[in-house]
Amino acid sequence: MATVSNHWRVFGASVTGKAHLDKDIPCQDAHAHAVVNGVLVAIVCDGAGSARYSEHGAQFVAAHAVQALAGRLEQGATVQDLQDGALAGTLAQIRAALDDIASAANATLDDYASTVVGVVMGKDSGFFFHLGDGLGVAQLGDGGELISLPANGEYANETYFISGERWREQLRLLAIPQAVRGVVLMSDGCMPFAMSKNNASLYAPFMDAVQGYLRTVDSVESGNAALASTLADPRTHQITGDDKTLLLALRT
Repeated sequence: MATVSNHWRVFGASVTGKAHLDKDIPCQDAHAHAVVNGVLVAIVCDGAGSARYSEHGAQFVAAHAVQALAGRLEQGATVQDLQDGALAGTLAQIRAALDDIASAANATLDDYASTVVGVVMGKDSGFFFHLGDGLGVAQLGDGGELISLPANGEYANETYFISGERWREQLRLLAIPQAVRGVVLMSDGCMPFAMSKNNASLYAPFMDAVQGYLRTVDSVESGNAALASTLADPRTHQITGDDKTLLLALRT
């Protein structure tokens, strides 16, 4: 039986979509990750297009949630501890800190609205955590995929945000009960070309090429640069005008 490595190589890029380039609006996506004792913590956030400071909200939530969860792991928390309640407690603290920032800026929490799709993955098990749209895929050792799907509201263009009053009931956890070869997180801007029809699986012609290339690069920096230029390719503009974030964590 093959042993699962406890080491990760993590690549990520957030690029501005055509709709924002045309209006000179900054990218409202963000991503962050950390690895603590072989446990991967990674997050992708997508700021609401309608919210004034959503790029700051996305950046703050991604960076600080990863930092806080990594801190808990460093202090001895297990993956199961996080899944059993520490994750929700951490997000509550991040949300409260964001509320303080909003107050200081004479703004509201809704001005910093952002979705969250994240993963905590240990050697043999882990879980996705998800608020709103975006998507997560765990590539299982047996070749299968476990997918954390986007959640939209009653209308197609509506979704849920960490700033929402009912965020706790909209927070979804999905257990990953076995070892994985890799984990992919993405904002909804990547889904049209990174996922197959109906989000049933990763779109192999695109994702196999990307992952195959990333497995060969000398450095994470060069991999990140290649990933960013792939996502920024003008050919994607025909598919989506949205900002695009893709984070790939590969077992080495």
